[in-house]
Parts: sequence; C-alpha cells; structure tokens
Amino acid sequence: MERTATEPTILDRAIEAFQQTTRIRLELERPAMAMDKTAPDALLHLRMPNGRTVGPWAIEVKRRLDRANLGQIMLQTRRMEFPTLIATEYVNPKMGETLFERNIPYIDTAGNALINFEDVFVYITGRKVTVGQRKTKAPTRAFRTAGLKLILALLNDQPLLNAKYRQIADVTGVALGTITNVFNDLGELGFLQTVGRHRRLRKFDELVHKWADAYIETTRQKLVIGKYTGAGADQWPDMNLEQLGAWWGGEIAAAKITGYLRPETTTIYVNPPAGRVQAKLKLRKDPDGNIELLKAFWPPELNATREGCAPFIVVYADLLAIGDDRTIETARMLYEKYIAIDRQ
Repeated sequence: MERTATEPTILDRAIEAFQQTTRIRLELERPAMAMDKTAPDALLHLRMPNGRTVGPWAIEVKRRLDRANLGQIMLQTRRMEFPTLIATEYVNPKMGETLFERNIPYIDTAGNALINFEDVFVYITGRKVTVGQRKTKAPTRAFRTAGLKLILALLNDQPLLNAKYRQIADVTGVALGTITNVFNDLGELGFLQTVGRHRRLRKFDELVHKWADAYIETTRQKLVIGKYTGAGADQWPDMNLEQLGAWWGGEIAAAKITGYLRPETTTIYVNPPAGRVQAKLKLRKDPDGNIELLKAFWPPELNATREGCAPFIVVYADLLAIGDDRTIETARMLYEKYIAIDRQ
C-alpha cells in the first residue's frame, strides 16, 4: 500500500460512499504487525444486511488509477496472501470495464464499485466525483519528466548521488535548479537521506515502483514518436541497434535479458532523428501497428545495460505499461533478478 498523507482520506471516503450507495457495511481490520512484508496493512470485510460476513480483502490504496499503473498494481497484489481490493479516488466507466473484465475488485470515492466474490456481486459504474469530493494533489517535482530523468540516472549509478551538482548536471542534462528541487522533494518523501555531505537513497523498492508509476502515467506517452508495421521482425532481435543510435525496450529487451518472454510487441528507443531506424527496419506508419518508437531520454552512460537494451528500470516500466499476464510475470522476474540486487 502506498503511504501518503492522502490515502487514509481516500479509503475512508471510498468506504463511506460504498456504504451510502449499497447499504452494505464495510468493516476495516488492521492486523498485528507482521515480519512478512507481503502482509497487508489492512483487511476489509463486507457485512451483509443479514449479518453474514464476506471477505476478507487486502486493501491497496491508489490516489489515481488508470491503464498506466494497472499493470504494476496487479504485480504488487499478486504477492498478497488475500484477494486484493483497490480503493481509489475515481474509476471512470472505461477503466471500470477493464477492471470488470479482469475481475479486479475496487471501490472509489464516488460510490463506483466492483465486488464479485462467492455469491455476492456488486457492480456500480457511471457515478461521478463532485468538485467538493475531489481532492487532487499535484505531483511533486521529483516525479515530473526532468526529475524522472535524474532519478533514473541515480538509481543506475548511485555513486553519482554524491557528486557535485555541476557534475550531476553535466552527466544527466538536468538543470542545477531542478537537481536542487528534486533532492529536496526526495528528502521530504523519505527517499533521500543526507548526513553531512554524504547522500544515500532509501526505500529502494518503493522508489523504483513510484518511478515506474510516474514514468508510465506522465512521461512515456510524450516520448512516443509513432507506431509502425514492418516485415522481417523475427530477425530484428539479432540486430545491433546501437549502431543506429537505438536500443531495445519492452518485450524484446525483456526476452533478451531474461530469456523468458516470447515478444508480441516491439519497443525501440531512439536518439532522434529516427529516420535511420525507420529506413533500416523498413517501417511504415500504422496507428494500429505493434512496433513503437520512442525517444531515448536517459544519459548515454546508462546504455551499457546488456545486448543493446534500454536500462533495466525502463524495460520494467515498459512491461508494466503493457499490463498483461505475460509481461507482468516477466516484470517480476526482471525486477527480482536485475533491479532489486542494486539496492544499497
């Protein structure tokens, strides 16, 4: 469960809205502290009008819920002992359909809900959050585009964290003022500890997950150059894209790194202009194509991941953005074997 000051309010409001809409009570249980980090922070039970109790569900609170972060939520909830129910501020009808198709239970602060468990079925959609109900919070500077670029560099090269600001700016291409703001934000959020002149990252797992969420939600779509189709794609993974100023992302990168996934889509990050890659691969513009070109946004020093692939954390986020069972499982493997080992 994400731990921000807004989340108890979201959960309380979502419970209240559900009870007002359905006349079904929701009872919250907070288990004793457990050593297992996969144990839920809270459990939710339904108390039916006849007194019968249904549940429990582990609670996952998300301020915002959309297709961008759904894959990561599914990855996180698979580690829970109990079925997971999402509490969020608002689920629009289209997202409600997606959650319905995947049978992912949720409640929101407008009174929309999906619960399909045993003989209990509740599905409410189309209710809107009023202006008075909505309590949005602007994203911090650390998790906007420039901040994400800086954090990615620091996660991949943690000694850089203790370099002088001018050196960090030269390596990352991020302005000095932005570095100051991002470091301040990371400190306030508990991700950065400073003792004297020494800095170190804290809560590594949470920081990576928050980076992936923010990248998918706020930045990734801005980097998309276009979608394409092309012939001979089965031969592409053996090509050396780095000679063209490009790197594999998404499923092909994951397949090359883990040896687990059979790719169904192609993601390529390029240093603009993209003409050389388009010509080499004989790509044709196609809004429904399964080949996607994006602008590479990380410092060149981070390209030495392996086999011409984007940085591990970028590939991890790509897989979560796709969000099907294959890519979610591969994202888990990639994280545990290649990302988590870098924590301090």
